[in-house]
Amino acid sequence: MSRSPNLKLWPRSIFGIAIFTSAFLLFQVQLLLGKFLLPWFGGTSAIWATCLLFFQVLLLGGYIYAHQIASAFRPSSQGKAHLAFLGITALWLVVAWHFWSSPVLPGSSWKPAPGAAPILGIVELLFISVGLPFLLLSSTGPLLQSWYAHLDLSKQNKPPYFLYALSNAGSVLGLLSYPFFLEPTFRLKIQSWIWGGGFAVFAVSCAVCAWQVHRSRAEKAHPIEESLSPVDLTSEAPRRRWLWFFLPMSASVVLLATTNLLTQDVAPIPLLWVLPLCVYLLSFVLTFHGPWYTRAIFHPLFAITVALAVISLFRGTEMRITSQVVIYLSVLFAACMVCHGELARIKPPARHLTSFYLLLSAGGAAGGIFVAIIAPTIFPTFWEYQLGLWATAALLVIVLFLDRSSWLHNSKPDLLIPVGFLTLGLMLPKYLAHARLIAIPQNLLLPYNIGLGVMVCVCVWLAFTGGPNWARRRKFHWSEITLGTGFALLTAALCLQPGEQDPHSHRLHRERNFYGAVAVYEVWDEAMLNSFYEFLHGRITHGNQAKKNRKMPTSYYGEGSGARLALLTNPQRNLGPMRVGAIGLGIGTLAAYSRLGDVFRFYEINPAVIRIAKGEGGYFTYLSDAAARIEVVLGDARLSLEEEAARHDFQNFDVLFVDAFNGDSIPVHLLTREAMSLYLSHLRGPDSVIVVNATNVFVNLAPVIVALAESYGLKATLIRSTVQTGLFQPSVFILLTRGNSLEAPEIRKAGYPMRPDLHQIKGELPLWTDDYSNVASLLVR
Repeated sequence: MSRSPNLKLWPRSIFGIAIFTSAFLLFQVQLLLGKFLLPWFGGTSAIWATCLLFFQVLLLGGYIYAHQIASAFRPSSQGKAHLAFLGITALWLVVAWHFWSSPVLPGSSWKPAPGAAPILGIVELLFISVGLPFLLLSSTGPLLQSWYAHLDLSKQNKPPYFLYALSNAGSVLGLLSYPFFLEPTFRLKIQSWIWGGGFAVFAVSCAVCAWQVHRSRAEKAHPIEESLSPVDLTSEAPRRRWLWFFLPMSASVVLLATTNLLTQDVAPIPLLWVLPLCVYLLSFVLTFHGPWYTRAIFHPLFAITVALAVISLFRGTEMRITSQVVIYLSVLFAACMVCHGELARIKPPARHLTSFYLLLSAGGAAGGIFVAIIAPTIFPTFWEYQLGLWATAALLVIVLFLDRSSWLHNSKPDLLIPVGFLTLGLMLPKYLAHARLIAIPQNLLLPYNIGLGVMVCVCVWLAFTGGPNWARRRKFHWSEITLGTGFALLTAALCLQPGEQDPHSHRLHRERNFYGAVAVYEVWDEAMLNSFYEFLHGRITHGNQAKKNRKMPTSYYGEGSGARLALLTNPQRNLGPMRVGAIGLGIGTLAAYSRLGDVFRFYEINPAVIRIAKGEGGYFTYLSDAAARIEVVLGDARLSLEEEAARHDFQNFDVLFVDAFNGDSIPVHLLTREAMSLYLSHLRGPDSVIVVNATNVFVNLAPVIVALAESYGLKATLIRSTVQTGLFQPSVFILLTRGNSLEAPEIRKAGYPMRPDLHQIKGELPLWTDDYSNVASLLVR
């Protein structure tokens, strides 16, 4: 006599709890470890890409494990094997907790040496700290779904794919709860303890599931029903199986490339990791659980959002960060809905469950490998975003051609031609204005742009809903022509590089490595009737040098800047040689202020920056022209200074500059309480000055620096320079000292003392530590 549905509710609930908690913990630990490792490897956006690559590969390993034991053993033996794996992992976490005082965060003895290979170091630390637990958690989803399908639980009209949606819901909750609750509330070590408690809950529920399937008998196990899949695979299925790999790979490339775009100009923080991941996982939930994916909606939406992405790429940092986030996340959502929606349409019956997840995971891992390892090696700049969108569009074209029931093979309306010609006519003034042949009146610009945008959207919609009837009578479809033309235009648009069309700018050099993309341009300055070299890190200018008068300080360090005043008014300048330290080299502009006998010591993590600043290519000569002795230390500045302090090699700086931005991205670990203590230990005396470059398009750093000053009893003065020409950029510098260096008349005239009330800070100041930081609360636009 079979059990009633009510008696089966409890085991079904246990399966749901185990899968939900495994997914929740899986993504929580990614964010926890990612943030923990940031200060150990320079705080760049590539750290998260490497972490995500590692987790995707380990996720693939978990799916391989699940597929192998599901294929090779009976369900009862699978339960026994998984119980053993669970026990070994729990023992590993207990041992780690004993030695590290944390289940997953390595001790300080595991810190890398300055200049160590970053990718290998990150992978090694992740493997040691969380390799086994992550492998176990990643295998739980597909394995428990397979068990669920074999047991009689699936007889209650609950196919195992609903558990996949539940798993993704747990992932989304795990992601969102971190930046909005755990990160701002608890320190890293406490977060790891909370994660350890969550793992205990998972272990108990997973053990119950494994024990239940272990007690089952093969002869009592129910066969997996073909009806569990809404799509019946035909004899063409093997030809379509490659899409199980390439569709998720394309979505993974767009995910990581979007994250890189967002974090290279703001900061590699969990919030900007979480938002793209949430969108990515939400697309899985919507496409695999319910009829949310409709081609008539998401194909035009993808085309429209890609057009917005092209515009955003060209406008760059001129756009508000909120606008960029909305646009890039919209593109990511549309691309992932297309990839995962088409994937859901061809998902297999439940008997192919583990192989389906295996190929899906392999595709995701391949996308991670491409963005984190291959792209920085073969591309001189960030091209993987454009390539990811192009690949998504190409796969969509292929899928539509293969599917005889798609709109591509069913064209009807003939309204597209007149609307298309009208839109092309409206585009003509835009191109003429871009070529500076005409000027669109300012009062007409807004309605013109809105009207053009509406017409483009209408064209895209009509193109995706059909073409003219006469085309079908001529044995070809207008939609095929439209699709081909649209794909060609997309290819051309994505191949164009922002800034390459500026007639006053000529690119001379560009390259890319783990720490970012750098480029050198020759720019003609009409105001000065002279050309100069411009150095870009990401999309942000990090230095200029005139071709004539090459010793003139420029960029953020010119006339009236806080950097200039801090050097020229320092008391040591009148007493003898100075020792100046700089965290971040740029092109070495600070060396223009050096004198004979001075020592200027630069700390730089990016070897490409060092080579260019030292004169490779003959563009920049600040270092070679300097009168002082120049010292350049390769490696993360924080780790290098810590190593010097450990061997009592204190540098006795008179002025120490903190200016190590990657693009406009903030290396948070250089602005913590522990970092400030380290800087103070390397100063000569009370009149020595710490100078922080607080110039940033997106983040207001002043409250953080005020908090650091308050914490150490430092005097702080903000100096803002508004000069902006070709060679000079507006700057904001904050000067910190214990003595009276900031009482110089020049500084008192140019700056103003900083106090918490001047920044309208309510409540406690945002004091950052190595265990706590919150960049999201400081976003300004």
